[in-house]
Amino acid sequence: MNDQSPKPWYRETWLWLVLAPLILVVLVSLTMVSIAFRHADDTVSDTYYKDSRMYHYTAGQDERARELELAALLQFNPETHVVSLDLTGAVEYPPALLLSLSHPVEEDLDHHIRLAQVSSGRYRGTYDGELHHRWYLRLMPQLDPEQHLDAEWRLKGEINFELGQAAPLNPAVQ
Repeated sequence: MNDQSPKPWYRETWLWLVLAPLILVVLVSLTMVSIAFRHADDTVSDTYYKDSRMYHYTAGQDERARELELAALLQFNPETHVVSLDLTGAVEYPPALLLSLSHPVEEDLDHHIRLAQVSSGRYRGTYDGELHHRWYLRLMPQLDPEQHLDAEWRLKGEINFELGQAAPLNPAVQ
């Protein structure tokens, strides 16, 4: 006698042939969603109009730097992680300066380096981590990066660490 008792539902071959592609699609979808959230691009500022209006306000900082004939030369030392700055111009040298390094793509990689005065017009500071590729530079006498709009003057520049370890800083050109 041939006993053909039915198998439990989870032991049926046809069921797994139907469910396997569906389960695979769900797993791949969850993986893709987690990758998308983990590696999301930075978003455009919601206040872009306000930021563009503030550009005219901060242009006064560049004007003031031109009036004071300010210029600086920045030098990075990758072995010791020391950054040196030589500042020239008709200004009373502040005891400390703030150097902001802005990454062109990833906001999370931005750095703020406090530069202390070591002699007249000469500043030095240290930074953590390795610096590679291209960065935007901003130098100002205001030590709080959140209050950069209150700075009396600012100098700007750009550095590509693939090409060298030094960069000039000057007032932004209108």
